[in-house]
Amino acid sequence: MAAGQSFYSKMLDSYEPQVSFLGAKAQTINEHLTESFTPLQLIAITSIATAIGIGVYQFIFGHDENVPTRIKQAIFRLARRIPAVQRQITKARDDTLRSVYHSMAKSIQGHQFAKALPNKGLSKDALIAKLQQYRTFENINYETGKVSGCVYKLSNDDANAIYNMVFELFGESNPLHADVFPDIRTMEAEVVRCVATMFHGDENVCGTMTSGGTESLLMACKTYRDLAISKGIKRPE
Repeated sequence: MAAGQSFYSKMLDSYEPQVSFLGAKAQTINEHLTESFTPLQLIAITSIATAIGIGVYQFIFGHDENVPTRIKQAIFRLARRIPAVQRQITKARDDTLRSVYHSMAKSIQGHQFAKALPNKGLSKDALIAKLQQYRTFENINYETGKVSGCVYKLSNDDANAIYNMVFELFGESNPLHADVFPDIRTMEAEVVRCVATMFHGDENVCGTMTSGGTESLLMACKTYRDLAISKGIKRPE
């Protein structure tokens, strides 16, 4: 213990001039501030300085983007307020919307849109006729299999017949209620296990079915984000 005290005593003694200098400076500044400002003014100055410091810290470290990127974004936001730039942006946006509208409105020209529910429901024949009318709106032949990411059409008629049979069997099921539909739950578990086996997963690998490709991508991103957070990465991309 004596050796420890001797070590710390020597360390403090070696920094005694610096400590004394800083203490004297702090006392001088304190006396100057108390003589120059009232207590209320000192509180206001301290609050403003603290707020500015927090703002600067958040500006530098409190965002996912780095400082140069945020400076560029701020410049672009200011530039968009210039009237000439606003007119160009508005013109480009209107031209794009007009082009999209015309390209999508070609197949439904003359159609009278339903704006309210009918007072009386349609008969079966009337409903089928109306659905067949809607079907005539299609003007892109997706059945050739050349519409990427839209419809995965198979030319095999047997496969299409199987689709219809499967829908007839399970069209009224709800995967959200696994206790009511154990058949859906079982098929989901088997699909997940088959995929896990494809990727050489062990018995600890698990998963879930998604509603489509977009949700699958989002779930993959979320999984990697959560994994990064669990490893101490504060701002995973």
